[in-house]
Amino acid sequence: MVMTRRSQEGFALPTIIIASVIMLVVLVSSVTAVSSITTSLASQYYNQLAREAAESGLAHARACLRQSDYAATWTDALPLKPNTNCSGGSVVGLDAWLVTSGVVRSAYSVPLPTAGAVGSLRVVSTGTVQLVRTSDPTQIWRTYTYTAGENSRYNDTPQIASGAGWKAVGTQYYSGHNGYMLAGNGTLYGWGDNGSNQLGDSSLGTTISTPIQMELPSGVQRVKKVHSSGQGASVVCIIATHSSLGDQIYCRGSGDMGGTTWQRFGLTTGLTVQSMDINSYGADSVCAIASDNQAYCAGLNDSGGLGKGGTTDTLVPFASPMRFRLDLANPAPLGGTTLPLTAKKVFTKDRFTCVIASDNQAYCAGDNNFGQLGQGTFTTNVWVGKSIPGRAIVPGNPAIVDIKLPYHGGYDGIFFRTANNDLFMSGHNGQGTANDGAYTGTCSNGGSVNCYSTPRAITTGAFSDMISYGERGDEAHGLCALAQVPPSNSGLWCMGARTYGQTGAACSGSVPTTNFNGPIALAGNVVKTAMNAEAGYQMNSVMVITRSGDVYAAGDNTYGKLGTGAALNPCNATYAKVALPVGVKAVALANNDEYSAFILGDNGKVYAMGRNNNGQLGDGTTTTRSTPVEVKIPRQATIY
Repeated sequence: MVMTRRSQEGFALPTIIIASVIMLVVLVSSVTAVSSITTSLASQYYNQLAREAAESGLAHARACLRQSDYAATWTDALPLKPNTNCSGGSVVGLDAWLVTSGVVRSAYSVPLPTAGAVGSLRVVSTGTVQLVRTSDPTQIWRTYTYTAGENSRYNDTPQIASGAGWKAVGTQYYSGHNGYMLAGNGTLYGWGDNGSNQLGDSSLGTTISTPIQMELPSGVQRVKKVHSSGQGASVVCIIATHSSLGDQIYCRGSGDMGGTTWQRFGLTTGLTVQSMDINSYGADSVCAIASDNQAYCAGLNDSGGLGKGGTTDTLVPFASPMRFRLDLANPAPLGGTTLPLTAKKVFTKDRFTCVIASDNQAYCAGDNNFGQLGQGTFTTNVWVGKSIPGRAIVPGNPAIVDIKLPYHGGYDGIFFRTANNDLFMSGHNGQGTANDGAYTGTCSNGGSVNCYSTPRAITTGAFSDMISYGERGDEAHGLCALAQVPPSNSGLWCMGARTYGQTGAACSGSVPTTNFNGPIALAGNVVKTAMNAEAGYQMNSVMVITRSGDVYAAGDNTYGKLGTGAALNPCNATYAKVALPVGVKAVALANNDEYSAFILGDNGKVYAMGRNNNGQLGDGTTTTRSTPVEVKIPRQATIY
């Protein structure tokens, strides 16, 4: 008998091979899946970084637009980047990359906005993430991009303003001190003196110590911008949207450009307002840039400061504002031919008006007895001045991005900031503002030293902003500049009048600081631009916001305006921290009232300090405060 042996349990070799192949395929598939998931997660991460970079660019653009009354100051050729200012110029010391970690770096680029829907600007930002080789960081092996856009509407951020001045009633002068708050929803609040009907009709009384919602002109839907007159008059002007006329300017208060009711700045039918500046000391006036990209001015004009080619006034109710005659200003030395110029920015203070035109040059009109206009000439008759605008001959013809004017007649100087962050000054150096180590009170018609009819370079690079300041009741003025050069030179630099110690040097009523004094010691070191026009001109003191959101101040503290809780003395030459509530950071300030100041906190609340005789601190009392007190804005208001 033949017996057959059973096969033992197990797999034949071919079966094992087949199974191994299957398992290998499964393993490979698993590894591939894991690798694919890892790659996908990495891509998500880098795409998110690119998105955050793009959103940072939008935030940068939003801040710059709010700062410039929504007139974009950068171009396609000079876009906004992490290391640029609002003009697209590089700032020394700022990194070109938002993130630099190992082989990863990110940045953004924002070109010039385009016209958006319903009067808005369409802003587009492209965020970029680059992966570079570890062995060679110059080799980029992968790039991720994300494009974000938004329609940015006119100044939807709360705004604050302050004013101080006088109204004459017979031989009696009454103080005119006010505060204003524009909420994000377009509601306007005011408080303080109402002796000139700045806040409303006479039935409200002359002193309003708790903010009231101000009645708006007939047909107006919302307010977009508020400016006050500051030292010298009690006037408030607004840009407001009218139901049929579009954006227009309205003013009320004392002086030649106000009234007991709102007065409209009467542009030609069909024109709307893009931006404005207000002047109520020395020569009451208002200037605006209209939708035809030309500047128009109305008010007192005895020095030809309105730039209309004559010296006749255009007074209340501003029925026919006159065009600032850029067509009379010949730019041929730059381009070889006369070009049609349009206006980008307008500045008016004291007896001067200047425009930054479409060729990025400055054109000014007004007093020129000290060569203030920077046109290489002197006009001896101060009461005629120069009514035909001319180009300020800044050496090298750099692009001009900002101009600061004096607020008191006398030792006049005009300051220019370029796209390269250089500063220039023209005019009288009687307060040491030429940064040449000297000062004089005898400059006349160019016959004495320190009188500059061609702008003089006072700094080179790195200054991102300027603050023009004056002193009460006299002609003294000065300039502070914000530097961004790390680390030893960053911070605040000041020169000029120092009766109250504003320059950070010892107080002196007769000897100004004749060279830039700085960097002035501030915690947080580098200061940033306060986000409203009311910080560009300051009275009796200087206040700045640091990058950490703190406020530092020096100068006159007779009524506690500095908000530091220090003794009520006029001389304070050491910059000290304003005592804001714990945890509150500043986003804007208004300091053009001679005795009071206002700060907008990041919590949407307004804080005030200083003199309160007219209820101008808005806390429901007339008690003077040496530390900030909350202004009692009605809490039902939509602030953000």
